[in-house]
Amino acid sequence: MRRLFINADDFALTEGISLGITQAMAAGVVGGTTAMVCAAGGVSRLARLGGALSGRVGLHLQLTGGAPCLPPDVVPSLVGPDGRFPRKKIDVAAVSADEVRWEWRAQLARFRESGLEPSHLDSHHHIHKRPDVFPVFLELARELGVPARALSGDMRQALDAAGVPHADGCLTRFYGEEVTWETLLCLVEAAFADLGGEGTVEVMCHPGHADAALAAISTYADGRERELDALTGPELAGALAARGIESVGPALVGKPPTA
Repeated sequence: MRRLFINADDFALTEGISLGITQAMAAGVVGGTTAMVCAAGGVSRLARLGGALSGRVGLHLQLTGGAPCLPPDVVPSLVGPDGRFPRKKIDVAAVSADEVRWEWRAQLARFRESGLEPSHLDSHHHIHKRPDVFPVFLELARELGVPARALSGDMRQALDAAGVPHADGCLTRFYGEEVTWETLLCLVEAAFADLGGEGTVEVMCHPGHADAALAAISTYADGRERELDALTGPELAGALAARGIESVGPALVGKPPTA
């Protein structure tokens, strides 16, 4: 069994990003996406564009970028003097686990305002990898009973112990200047080799159309267009099929193969 779960992060961040991800998923190789509900207009975009992707839209939990769902004075350890999340992960100081829990539950509630239920979980800038944050992430994933992104062996062990599904490995290096279908294929083949040839590999990606709203909040713009081209062209789908690699959605992550 060789399953590939390609997830497009940052759905609902901007109109261009959301439309690009929708296009990538329609092409068939990208199996899921995770939505940001702290972005301005995020829930509206999720409600308007996410319905067609029902069952394949997860929650991209945030402690960086945008404003919290809760009032800043309720989550003071999570925000700066401006009442917003830090823009970069490196600027996140010591946080209160209770405040993370309250805020992430508020983000879940806001996600559900769209009429959707999250199909899987991950986080913006991989903030859930922090030791002071991961227990809250684990708690929420276990409660929802959905697959969650694991970024290390220790995380996979903890998710296993909690009964939370996850991929056997996660690729986070399809990013930057060298984002072609050939480079992605090489990364995927290496990931399966590391697993002994079989298993489920998750790929983090960021396809989208670079619009003016994105330029105002992110330095990663043109790369998203290149990712979109790589993920929607026929070459990647054909190369994966030729190697017996099945593109799947979140529902099959962590599930045994059918007889």
